[in-house]
Amino acid sequence: MATNQQQKQARRRLKQLGKALSHTQTGWSDSEEDDHNLEVNVKSVRIGDVVMQVTPPKNPELVPEHTGPFYDNSQLGQDIFLIGPPGPLPAVRAAIHGRILVLDGIEKAERNVLPILNNLLENREMGLDDGRFLTTKDVQGSTTNGYTTFEKVSDRFLVFALGLPVPPYVGYPLDPPLRSRFQSRDIRAPHFTTEVNQIMALTNNKAPRDLVERLVSISSVLSVQPDKSAAREIDVPEFPTTIETLANLLAVLPHAHPRFFVDLLYPYPMLPTCDLEQLGVIESAYRRFGVRGRVVEAHEEITQTFSGYQLANLEAHKPLISIDESHKVHRAIATFSHVDQAALGLPLSSGPNQFGSAEFFVETPYHREIFTSMVLVHAGDHDICLVGTHKGVGKSALVRHFARNLGYTIDYIPLYRDMSSRDLLQRRSTTPKGDTVWDNSLLVEAAIHGHLAVLDGIEALSYGTLNTLQRLVCEREMQLPDGTRLINAHRYEKLMKKNNMTIEELDAKRLVPIHPSFRIIALARAGVSGQSDTKAGSWLTAEILSMFHFVVVDSLPSQEEQEVLKTLSPGVNEAKLHQLLTFARRLRREKDETIRMLSSALSTRQLIRICRRLAYFEDENLYKAIHKAALSRFMPIAAKTVLHELMIANGIYPAKNETPIQELEIEVLPSREDAQQVRIGNVVEPVFKGGDPMLIPNVVFHENPAHTEILREMLKDYQLGDHLLLIGNQGVGKNKLADYFLQLLQLPREYIQLHRDSTVQSLTTTPAIRDGVLIFEDSPLVKAVRDGTILVVDEADKAPTYVTAVLKSLVEDGQMVLGDGRRIVAKESDVQDGDRYLLIHPNFRMIVLANRPGYPFLGNDFYREIGDVFSCHAVDNPDKASEMYLLREYGPDVPEDMLEKLSSAFTDLRKLVDEGLISYPYSTRELVNIVLHLQNYPEEGISKIMQNVFDFDQYDQASKELLIEIFEKHGIPVGLESEFTMNLGDIVDIGEPLLSERWTRVDQAAQLDATVETAPMAIRGGWELDVGKKWKQLERKEGRSTTFSEQLYNFTIPTRGEALDIASLDDGTLFVVTTNPVTLHRVDARHQRVDSLDLYEYFPLQRAPPRLRIAVVRIKGFVKYLALHNPSNNELLCCDFNKNTVTSVVLRGMEPVKSVMCDELAALGILVFYQEDKAGVAVLDFNTTKQHTITLPTRIEQLLVVEPNLWFARGSRDAKTYTFYSKNEGIPSVLESIEILGQNGQPVGEVENIFWNEFAPGFKFAQNGKAHKFGTIVQGCNYDNFINKSGPIDLLAYLVSGPVEDVPKRIKGCALYLNRSQQMAVIKPSPDGRPESFLDIINPVRNQVWRIKIPLADMSNIDAEYPAATFARFQVERHVASMCELNNGNLVTMDASGVVRVWQVQSTDLYNAAQTWKQMVGVDQNALSIIYETDKNEEGENVLVGEASGEGDGEGQGKGEGKGKGQGSGGGQGSGDGNGGGESGDAQQGSSGGGGSGAGAGMNEGGREEATFEDIENLKLRSANDQPEIVSEAQREMHEQSMEKMLSKLDMTHGDYNVFQKYMENVRREIRELRVILESTEAKNKERVWLKNQTSGDLDDTKIIEGLTGERAIYRKRGEDDPEIGLFQDKPKRMKFVFDLSASMYRFNTHDRRLERSLEVALMMMESFRGFEHKFAYSIIGHSGDGANIEFVVPGKYPKTEKEEFEIINKMRAHSQYCLSGDNTLGAASHSIKEIVKDEGDDYFVVVLSDANITQYNIHPNDIARVLKSDDRVTAQMIFIGSLQDQAERLKQALGSQAHICAENKDLPKIMKALFLSSMLK
Repeated sequence: MATNQQQKQARRRLKQLGKALSHTQTGWSDSEEDDHNLEVNVKSVRIGDVVMQVTPPKNPELVPEHTGPFYDNSQLGQDIFLIGPPGPLPAVRAAIHGRILVLDGIEKAERNVLPILNNLLENREMGLDDGRFLTTKDVQGSTTNGYTTFEKVSDRFLVFALGLPVPPYVGYPLDPPLRSRFQSRDIRAPHFTTEVNQIMALTNNKAPRDLVERLVSISSVLSVQPDKSAAREIDVPEFPTTIETLANLLAVLPHAHPRFFVDLLYPYPMLPTCDLEQLGVIESAYRRFGVRGRVVEAHEEITQTFSGYQLANLEAHKPLISIDESHKVHRAIATFSHVDQAALGLPLSSGPNQFGSAEFFVETPYHREIFTSMVLVHAGDHDICLVGTHKGVGKSALVRHFARNLGYTIDYIPLYRDMSSRDLLQRRSTTPKGDTVWDNSLLVEAAIHGHLAVLDGIEALSYGTLNTLQRLVCEREMQLPDGTRLINAHRYEKLMKKNNMTIEELDAKRLVPIHPSFRIIALARAGVSGQSDTKAGSWLTAEILSMFHFVVVDSLPSQEEQEVLKTLSPGVNEAKLHQLLTFARRLRREKDETIRMLSSALSTRQLIRICRRLAYFEDENLYKAIHKAALSRFMPIAAKTVLHELMIANGIYPAKNETPIQELEIEVLPSREDAQQVRIGNVVEPVFKGGDPMLIPNVVFHENPAHTEILREMLKDYQLGDHLLLIGNQGVGKNKLADYFLQLLQLPREYIQLHRDSTVQSLTTTPAIRDGVLIFEDSPLVKAVRDGTILVVDEADKAPTYVTAVLKSLVEDGQMVLGDGRRIVAKESDVQDGDRYLLIHPNFRMIVLANRPGYPFLGNDFYREIGDVFSCHAVDNPDKASEMYLLREYGPDVPEDMLEKLSSAFTDLRKLVDEGLISYPYSTRELVNIVLHLQNYPEEGISKIMQNVFDFDQYDQASKELLIEIFEKHGIPVGLESEFTMNLGDIVDIGEPLLSERWTRVDQAAQLDATVETAPMAIRGGWELDVGKKWKQLERKEGRSTTFSEQLYNFTIPTRGEALDIASLDDGTLFVVTTNPVTLHRVDARHQRVDSLDLYEYFPLQRAPPRLRIAVVRIKGFVKYLALHNPSNNELLCCDFNKNTVTSVVLRGMEPVKSVMCDELAALGILVFYQEDKAGVAVLDFNTTKQHTITLPTRIEQLLVVEPNLWFARGSRDAKTYTFYSKNEGIPSVLESIEILGQNGQPVGEVENIFWNEFAPGFKFAQNGKAHKFGTIVQGCNYDNFINKSGPIDLLAYLVSGPVEDVPKRIKGCALYLNRSQQMAVIKPSPDGRPESFLDIINPVRNQVWRIKIPLADMSNIDAEYPAATFARFQVERHVASMCELNNGNLVTMDASGVVRVWQVQSTDLYNAAQTWKQMVGVDQNALSIIYETDKNEEGENVLVGEASGEGDGEGQGKGEGKGKGQGSGGGQGSGDGNGGGESGDAQQGSSGGGGSGAGAGMNEGGREEATFEDIENLKLRSANDQPEIVSEAQREMHEQSMEKMLSKLDMTHGDYNVFQKYMENVRREIRELRVILESTEAKNKERVWLKNQTSGDLDDTKIIEGLTGERAIYRKRGEDDPEIGLFQDKPKRMKFVFDLSASMYRFNTHDRRLERSLEVALMMMESFRGFEHKFAYSIIGHSGDGANIEFVVPGKYPKTEKEEFEIINKMRAHSQYCLSGDNTLGAASHSIKEIVKDEGDDYFVVVLSDANITQYNIHPNDIARVLKSDDRVTAQMIFIGSLQDQAERLKQALGSQAHICAENKDLPKIMKALFLSSMLK
């Protein structure tokens, strides 16, 4: 038989030679008769000197028909290995009958699979699994030796192995033992002339010869594989060698455009995966041989070249009967018109159905062209592959259109990744009797019945699977697993004629003819790959190229798209449509990666959906619709902002007048009991009747505005007939929304939950074996389709994407094949013979729920794969207002402010998640759990409850710090570090005040008159105030999270300079003035946001910044102005925040030296100014807008304004003190000296200020200059007593006992009288210059000081801010802090660095707050015990077993006024007398959080109304720290030792280490964030997959029957997926960070720390990438005037220790300090971009950090932009890290999304992250 085989090949070859030699001779035909004639007498074949015997075949049907190249060596009986480039090669089955075994595609067999053949190849011996043994010995009969049955191997058995050479092609290299057993032959492609002649012969010389030659030339040029090891050439995909497949078309289309033919074979140049260099090479080869594309006009968007023919008409013919008499064969004639040639008719196959056009398909000119191309390929008898350049370009629609027009039945076969090649052909099943049989797959059925097989998603198949179809595609032959052979109908006929076989005989031999109408259309997307780790588009290998003819489908041109949208959504608003399309096009054309990424979200499919909504709902807003379609909620921040900016730029604005969501209501009409219709907002839908009540969900759902809005949007889409996809984080209420939606509409639902192990089979049917028979049970999906219920698919992102991709065919094409072979179809017309069809019920809908893509869910990106088939709704955590609605419903008794705090804290946590700083997205679910717990167990401390949620993060240091930080900021004690303490001030008893001075009037005659001139104020200006534009969030830190103290919260005013003064308004608004530049900050009433106004234009630059003070001027009790007094130039700036204007008042009559403002009377609208050692005083009266200028008869040093008509002055030359008063009401005009005598041995002190509000009749507070007094009480200091009655003024002082250190001269203390609590607050500077001091609250009623420790700014540092040249700083007088009082009695302090602290200073408030706090943190827990109740109620009371001990004996420490009840902890009740501040003795409580306080019931019934500071003292926790001293000592010692050891190991000094740590501190958080981001890119790759065909593991339900037949490999288990062979090169991402180290960086470092920040960035990079170097090969280079490429870190030599990192930073710093000036930004950037691509990498980034200081070097922004865009492969970005004025802003405008401004280091990780993300999503 083998000889026969040889003979056939030889004859075929001779025929070809004959044809080539003489074209005219027709004798060399390929007809059957000819074969028949030659068949008779051939005994041997001779080629050259090789002769081979020919024996007649036993099985003629197995003899191959046409064979490609020619084989030798067979008569030596040696096995042959043929190697060569891919093309159609035959494969033949072998067995014991002496046939030839052809092993095709050897390079795809994994290693160690083929050695089982080794012995068979070598000795022709082999043991089989079933116990038989093959041998070469003669076997007498079938001997059974024990168990072994011997089979003889025929002498004529040969093995042919076919394979591709492995280095250039992808595959496994040959196993050496296997290779040595073959003789190899390289089969080259035929030579040029041979190939041309071959094609000419195939077309019967009808094709134009020069065209054929050009095609063959292109093929031979582009199919040469470059040598990979040589210099890196541009790697162009190989051109397939299968030009002869075009023969049929070349013969009949003489006038087609040549480029059309090339594109059919070689679609690369039109795909987005082809980069510019490759395109250049390919196009130049085309041009070389005159195959040009058509001329494209500028306005045309489509650049494809079509054949030039247009399909004019399709006309069906009468059907014939197929060769095996079981089917009908339908044919049709297609008529094509040509622009300038005659029309043309071509016969082609068609299907049995009525010809028509597809519904919902608008045929545009472009699609008409594509359709024509498809029909042409079909007429040329070839299979088609439609490649879409993007998602949603209309491939499926085109296929439907093609099928409908040609009457085909579509067999839709979705492909998925772990489909094996056998799944494509057959699968095992059982007969009703329980016998196992093979069932044909859809593809085989289609081949037999002549259907159109649509292979959807060939890019998803794993490598090599599709190649099994190569024979079916190229030769229409296929060997099926059960032994059946599908053969070409033509060949079937030949066998019948030649061997006179009947159909029955051929059936018995299991031969089935393939129906002539059978076609395969493969669909693929260009830009994706089946594997997660391979390059996009890598599926399109040379082998696949040789299988199909390719038609590329691109997005529609805009004009046509508009047409389609208009037709599909009638009544859509034209203006909106035009806007939408312009926008979509803008996105698609954009070069920028980020934007292009967005464009995929607006595929034609999404646009159609948006248009339908616009048409159907008038009020639909385009801005919102696009955001919804693009699912912008889950985009990286960068993409989101770009999207927003682009929309605004294209005139798409957010809706102005939409109904606020607060007003949205869900109404069930007429009533909830008798529901007829549901109305949400303006959308009404009737309620479904007659659903199965068991299937209708019933959930607890608290309506709130945010969810109501989502429900409204869902209802809109439901009305439009869309399937819904809800996507969001966990716990945001997706399930609740879906269920409530169904509950409102009374819709029954089926529920299916997907998970990692979901398979396509489990999604559709579940196989089971009953009584030995395989039956399939319907899954909920099938039930829902059948019964018309709603299918809820939960956790859709957990299943592998190929599983969910099956849903796409169901939703989109209304087609789906079930596991048992039944099919779901959408139209009755699709139902053909048999009951194997399920019709989709019209009510069937899907609601799919999925988590958002990306880290930390690590689900599959469901949305990206098939999201656009659904109408997507991003479900987010409800906004604050809605969340509060919800929380109030869940916790009606939880205090409102608690809910507020929790909600705000969670809002902040979510922001962190969005920025990628913490990975777990805290959602409403966790929040509701906390609130429910609070509701049910109000006594349990919030901290304990918080642990329920946050104990998960207990061990992750990084997240833990962030969480604590957030919750502390909101004042919620989070139970992670639950050491709760109370840290309150101390009581200092200061005794009765001592009379220290007495002031008396002595000589009333010696009155001097002062002159007063009155004139209008000198007002200039009325300039606009730029208010409220730039509100920024304040980082407000709550003070009472784990420690209870007087401090409520603090925040820092954003300033680079010094904070000078603070003032407050009645509503709590604060105003702060700071320097460098002079800025007025307005803090909103809730102290959450700040708006900063630059005032530097009003304050010309001086040597030292002005020392401004603020006064709040009121008129008739209302605030009129905020006055800023600049002492150095006697000017007052008045800001009016009612009118938002600012005016300037010049003080007249003052000398040009420093003036002092007295603002005691500002509340009355009067400000007084004086100058030291001068005699002039200016009084501004804002009630009358007059200025009174007073000239005194003597010079004064100090002026104390006590009341409007009573002032005191101290003379500067005569050391006298004067009283200065007026005879009547007006401005004082009489000066009279008074006598001051020290009393009780006290010297006369200096009074700094007297506060005019009295705390008791006749008593005022005064502030002292010296430190030895706490404060002074002034008695009788008023006009009535002193002037009218001439009574004395007594000064009573609270003296400080013990020695007192003096304080530095130029730092003054500050004091403030607290109106509400009638106390005085004093802060004195610390004597030793340490940055802390005491805040003393003086209570004159109880003669006590409540002394609180207060941290202050380090004054020594503040001076360093200014250049050393100005000595002026030594004269600057500073206040240690500034203070003001809020309306609610709280005290606000601010130190010089701008830290504002708010203190609670009223004892009652403090007391109550402490009580609540203790309850909140749950410190006063009673000693817990387990109490067993017995059921014997002997004396009517429970018997307590093991009762808690610890009787509370509360001792009252009060003053004994009134009695309160105090309850101690433990079982007992101890009533302590006193105020109920009784606390239990630490009985048996060693744990921290000791005694129970008994702030009992009767706090206020006891007669005394207010709590005192003593009560608070008693509240303090006596927490017993249970660690002995010795342990903490040991711990500290251990820490110090390990520190020493580490430093000595690093060889760093303490000093260096501290400097290094200072840098680290600033970026520690950023490093953590970046590492979270890097880990998330890492995590995705480590996904495991199901490995099939295992011998152990879980049973694979697709292999149940194989198990019955005794196969062993029927299991599957999880494992690492083997990388796709050859496609997997794990190259690192290459990154270059280019730092600007020019001299300007060093020079301006003091201005904005730009150099330090750059160094911190460098450190951040080195630390973040530590451990990721294998994935990110980064280098750090610097540029300055010295050069453009100064290397600091190079790949391979990464810093390993802190010391090395520190050295690198030091080098960088030193370089900037000593380099030449000049700027090399451009050179460095372009050099880096060129350098980085020299090494191979997965991705390239160049990040250039620069200060924007480049304009003075004549560098134009466009030059930078050009350099950054110079290489498409490189993502290049510019980050401006410092800037003078708005240089950076201007540059950013010029550079667009390639530039970022980084004013704060904390923005950097976000910028870096945006960078990574934009590249990851490429």
